[in-house]
Amino acid sequence: MSTTKPPWRKSSYSGSEGDNCVEVAIHANAVHIRDSKNADMNQLTFPNAAWTNFIEHATGAWRKSSYSGGGGDNCVEVAVTRAYVRVRDSKDEQIDQLTLSHIAWAEFTRHIVTTQP
Repeated sequence: MSTTKPPWRKSSYSGSEGDNCVEVAIHANAVHIRDSKNADMNQLTFPNAAWTNFIEHATGAWRKSSYSGGGGDNCVEVAVTRAYVRVRDSKDEQIDQLTLSHIAWAEFTRHIVTTQP
């Protein structure tokens, strides 16, 4: 087992003095987060998969539907951001995308779930 401490990186949103945000250290099995102003305080630790899901959600990364099939190209992709939800055809990423409010997306997914046989 390695005892090497992972390097801490400051957020690019840390401000001009570099002490107004968070620092992140990515380790082989987990991601550590701490307050850059209080580096000696407790830190949050997340499994890598949870951190990846958070980053994908925060950045609006595209995710394929779990019903997309073995080839992964016969369904839709969704990207969720703080402002809206985008939907596109996974077979043709260049065509127009559908952009929905979070409320409209919630209504759509609720309808799909409640009307499935």
